[in-house]
This record gives sequence, C-alpha cells and structure tokens, in this order.
Amino acid sequence: MTIHIDWSDLEKGNRLREDTVTLKVTDYDEDDITQFRLRLTGAVNWWKGIEIKNASGQVVTFTEATGPQIGVSEVEWDAIVGGKIVLWKAKVFGVHTPMYDLDIDEHIMGKKLAFRWSAD
Repeated sequence: MTIHIDWSDLEKGNRLREDTVTLKVTDYDEDDITQFRLRLTGAVNWWKGIEIKNASGQVVTFTEATGPQIGVSEVEWDAIVGGKIVLWKAKVFGVHTPMYDLDIDEHIMGKKLAFRWSAD
C-alpha cells in the first residue's frame, strides 16, 4: 500500500517516510501537455519510477530512471485528469515497489514537473 502525500511535501522538500524527493514545477511549451521528468541525484542510483494513472486507475505512462539517466514522459492533460501519480523505488533485492501517491491536481496542467530523488 502506498503512502499518500501532498504536493507541498515535494515542493518544500520535506523528508518523506523513507526518501527525499523534491519537485520543481515550471511552465511547459504546450498548455494541454504535462511533462514528467525524473532525475536521481547524489548517492541515489538505484532504480526509481513514476507511474501516471488516469481517473479509472489505468496506467497512462511510466517513467523510470537509474543512475545518471533522466526519465521523461509527456502526457495530454485530458488523459490524466482525476488520476494519480505513484512514485516507485527498488527496495530489498531490487523489488520494484510503489511507495507514495499524489492526486493529480489542475495546477500541473501545461507544466513541466521535475522530480529529483536525492535520498533513500
């Protein structure tokens, strides 16, 4: 089961239960597209992922990163309105595990979301 978090937890850089994930939100080139970027920083180099679900709970896209890679996905706003964002990480023995979830909020429409996973 995932831990529900608020946007302010990420935007303020609050320590989550096991991790530090920060978020920078900036304008994107297209009003009806939201871009999701995932970067691992510091000593964090184990696999991480961001799952984007629609209002019905179906996966629209999944972005992942390991080590120095940057994961990027772009999604049309209409496909995700009312959905959820789930942050995943590799845990013991590398098992990919959903950790945190956020409700998709209108303040991210037409934005670039840069998630930085800096501690786990």
